[in-house]
Amino acid sequence: MAGESSPRKKLRVGHRSERGGINAVRDLLERQGLVVDEVDGRSDYGRDLNVDITRDSEITGGIIGVQVKGGRSFFRRGRWVIPATKVDWAYWRASTVPIIGMVHDPDSGIIRWTNLTEAARSRVLTNLPGFKIQLQTDDLAEIALDEVLDDDSFDSFITRTEAYLAATADSAYLLLLDSDDEIRRQGVFNCWTLGRRDPRPLILLRRVLTSLSGRSLYDGISVLAHATAHPDIFWTKQNWISPVVETAVQASFRWSPDELAELVHAVETFDEEGSDWQRGGIGQSLWSILVVDPALHAKLPSAIRIVVEAGRLQTAARLLICLQYLADDPVGEVDILIQAHPSLAQHEMTRLVVEHLHEHGRLDVY
Repeated sequence: MAGESSPRKKLRVGHRSERGGINAVRDLLERQGLVVDEVDGRSDYGRDLNVDITRDSEITGGIIGVQVKGGRSFFRRGRWVIPATKVDWAYWRASTVPIIGMVHDPDSGIIRWTNLTEAARSRVLTNLPGFKIQLQTDDLAEIALDEVLDDDSFDSFITRTEAYLAATADSAYLLLLDSDDEIRRQGVFNCWTLGRRDPRPLILLRRVLTSLSGRSLYDGISVLAHATAHPDIFWTKQNWISPVVETAVQASFRWSPDELAELVHAVETFDEEGSDWQRGGIGQSLWSILVVDPALHAKLPSAIRIVVEAGRLQTAARLLICLQYLADDPVGEVDILIQAHPSLAQHEMTRLVVEHLHEHGRLDVY
């Protein structure tokens, strides 16, 4: 009829907030020099943006997908969240490109983010501070976002994103086997990057530990010590490992006599003066991962025989210190081993150990 208006399509509820969120995220990423390609809404399959990482105006080759949510509907029970279905968890986990989730608060303009792929692949989700633990399960209906992304925090975001990209590359762990020690150190770092939330990279590092040498071995021992009750690590949310992961990694800390001989000798080689065997030294870190083995005491006599036969008497003396610390009868067990290996008695450090034991009964490891 004349004068009546024709029906028109209405704006979908939430569309304005979603569009504003995508615009805000895109503006920030492009302002920081990243290359942003928006995914056509008709092809929306879990990403709103595909992003090329850049450094100093150069494209690095790293690519991430970004899923953006916007509006107050994503503020629930005092925190910003991204809803998650079982399909979402499966997609985030399987994606060959890490999916970063971002939520835009239209009132304050604040953008918060989390690595959805990392969360989906992790053994646990942690809620810091307080170290509350929640097992990762696809039944979780949402994931909280706590990290703020702005111009001030952008460098940290890029550094962490690049670290995750490097650690999840196909060749990430092959670096552990490289002939160049500095490249092996990168492999150790890759294990650390992912291992705090998934025990498998740290278990791999433990398996190849005795094949490392130089600074990569030093780093490997230091990293693995974070999965123990090391008393002198300053624990923060950046280095804390959850008990679920810690338990799985510790189960791999079972050492053969040959491994004990090689690792203790390596630490002795780092510093022949012995200063590394003190609180805060690499010797303390090595002891922290060795003593987890419940059969360590029984294996030490064989390790001592191995190093004595190799002429590594300094290492043998250090292993004697470890043995007497665990022994019920420190003096008696050390005397028996010295009788079995007379060359030990000629070494100055061994003589000092024996003298101290006969006078005080026991000697600290570090």
